[in-house]
Amino acid sequence: MAEPTSVHIEASDIFALGGSFIPQSATKSTELDHAKMKKANGDYEKFSDTFNETINVTVVYNFNADVGLGAALPDNNSINNGYLVTSISISTTAGEYPEITLEGHQHGVNPHITSHTYAIDSGIQTILTGAVGAYDFFSAGDTDACVSSSTYATAVNHVDDQCGVGDHFIGTSIEGIETIEVNYIGFITTPPSLADWTLTNSGEDDGNDPHDASNVSAEKLVTRTV
Repeated sequence: MAEPTSVHIEASDIFALGGSFIPQSATKSTELDHAKMKKANGDYEKFSDTFNETINVTVVYNFNADVGLGAALPDNNSINNGYLVTSISISTTAGEYPEITLEGHQHGVNPHITSHTYAIDSGIQTILTGAVGAYDFFSAGDTDACVSSSTYATAVNHVDDQCGVGDHFIGTSIEGIETIEVNYIGFITTPPSLADWTLTNSGEDDGNDPHDASNVSAEKLVTRTV
């Protein structure tokens, strides 16, 4: 039996970011609802036809340039190749290139169209170059503390509503927020401060097996751009 010709080793650029965004993995799943009716004895009597098709997608990218990553990222809640972006996260690790993960979805009935968006913080755009290494969003590293990993994320609370037979009717995104977390080897000597960001957590790990470590987290509200 000959090998199939339609099974590929290639990740799809589902969001069609193109340019320097190189997809590493892509997943797509389709959710379908159906109504269930019970008998008087509690068993199921019948199922309805399926409705309310929702296609969920997740794509992991690398960026093949050492500059410009932050400015090249799409806005949250923007439409890219027909899919609504609801979450963007960037993970940076010492000795590795940044990993960019986008999540989003679309509906079979009344698909989303471009509406208000949430732009990535300008300061974060500057820090996210695309070069190899862990990014110190707080600039808190010094001779006694070095950043080992960090995460930036921006997300929205997306609310969809159904009507009629149960198909998607309308949806909107609210509560835009950005979060950052930085992990350090060693203890930070100066408490971090970042304009317009609210510190939400800081901690230290002082053990006799690993090296001293510390971490800091913060979040920021994002204003709609449209």
